[in-house]
Amino acid sequence: MSSAAPRVDAAAASVGARDLFVLRRVSGNRFVHFGGSGRGSGWAGLIEVDADEVISLRGALAAHRPVRDTSGGTQLVFGPYYAQAAAFVPVDNDLVVVFGGEDGAVAAATDEALLSAAMLAADAVETGTPAKKLADQLAELDAVRAAMAIDERTVEEAMRALALLAAEALSCEVGAVYLADGDRIEVIDRGWELDEPPLEVASALRSVLAEGRFPYCVQDASVLPLPPPLDRERGIRSYYLLELTGIGRGVVLVAHSDAGPRGFTLLCRRLGLRLAGVGSFVLGAALTREWCSGEASRLHAEFGKLDV
Repeated sequence: MSSAAPRVDAAAASVGARDLFVLRRVSGNRFVHFGGSGRGSGWAGLIEVDADEVISLRGALAAHRPVRDTSGGTQLVFGPYYAQAAAFVPVDNDLVVVFGGEDGAVAAATDEALLSAAMLAADAVETGTPAKKLADQLAELDAVRAAMAIDERTVEEAMRALALLAAEALSCEVGAVYLADGDRIEVIDRGWELDEPPLEVASALRSVLAEGRFPYCVQDASVLPLPPPLDRERGIRSYYLLELTGIGRGVVLVAHSDAGPRGFTLLCRRLGLRLAGVGSFVLGAALTREWCSGEASRLHAEFGKLDV
């Protein structure tokens, strides 16, 4: 038995749950179960769930509070798990604890009791089980696969796809990609819009690229603000600057804001480096396709001018 098991079992018992599952977001709306109590212990690493397909999970994430599933009788809760009563409790936007049982104890537990138990269970599983490392590796693999699959029609579309993927993978509200080729910028928001226009974002990231200090992770933007002119931005809590190399030379920026204040974990930082490496290749390929298309059009036009 792992050192985490007694604490997880205690968390389940505190709200009268027979089973407990800790779900962790690995990409987009996809969650993986990686530890728990009761059936949640035996099924660790074996269940994947899409928040779009589970109403209670989606509702808990949207409401930021526990959502109970007590429609009566033994019913499907999520994945392969059935129970008479269940509660989905969001610890944060990436961690949800599910309590299940065969009587009314789980349904009767207060929101405060459920949240306290969920935090205890999540902390125990996050720090005490090998499944945490495997879940991290799976999240990294998923993000790299998604980056490799970027195959947009234009360079700008590929830039936007990479910015969105990086922001999603690192749970950020802001993402941007700057390319030195053509002095191009694409900015996306996932719940927080920058006040500065894209041209100002490009100016800031151009200067970052010139300085060449990569990777650059700031956990407190109030102490070390974004580079000028983005230092005028309000509401940015932390940010991460990553280098794009090769043909697709440039910068990736991701940031957390007041909408979801937090910093960057070691996993986030490692994942960011992976995505920047793959992104360099992907954008380099997009730029090469663009050049080939332009060159083919130019040559076709030149041949058309020749006297035959």
